[in-house]
Amino acid sequence: MSSIIVRGSGSISAAPDMIRLELDMQSRSTDCGEAMEKAEDSLAEIRGILESCGFEKDALRTSGFDVRTEYESLPDEKGNYRSVFRGYCCAHQMNVEFPLDTVLLAEVLRRISASKAAPQLSVQFTVKDTESAKEELIRITAADARKKAELLCQASGVTLGRLIRISYDRAEKNMISQTRYGIGNDCLCFPAKAVSIEPADVKLSDSAEFEWEII
Repeated sequence: MSSIIVRGSGSISAAPDMIRLELDMQSRSTDCGEAMEKAEDSLAEIRGILESCGFEKDALRTSGFDVRTEYESLPDEKGNYRSVFRGYCCAHQMNVEFPLDTVLLAEVLRRISASKAAPQLSVQFTVKDTESAKEELIRITAADARKKAELLCQASGVTLGRLIRISYDRAEKNMISQTRYGIGNDCLCFPAKAVSIEPADVKLSDSAEFEWEII
């Protein structure tokens, strides 16, 4: 049996319609229980701020949480370094997503930056319907492969037969816009007019290998 192997490729662009705000909060103490209590107090404060901005109670989601010991390397009187226990760190990574609204974003950032919790903030722009975008990309990739195979067969004087095999590694796609949104924490504490921006499109590309029988 003769066959033809073709690699199809495709790419799409999608306009961001969602904001993902990521928060990295760290609480420290020489007492583990106290570090945990500080983390819980900070979490309650952040949730209260979001609710005051119109978010649902469960809008804030946890993406990572860990409690670890921290040490510092210090020299003794002979110049030899040793590890000295400094305390416990309770690290909590969270995120909240909401429709693209730069005015609301500016207000949320201002209130959170002025809070006692003062987490590290990161802003990303993404799309809500990620599955539809990924599915459309697969259809484009498959259509590209078939078109190439048909052209090759026509040019070679043969007929494209049944599909024998598809080789596709569906790695997770990054649905994040390359637009960066950054404001220094010292600037966030002051009221300011939100700047209306249009984030760059999310760009995705993909490929797959197809094998057809040729007649």
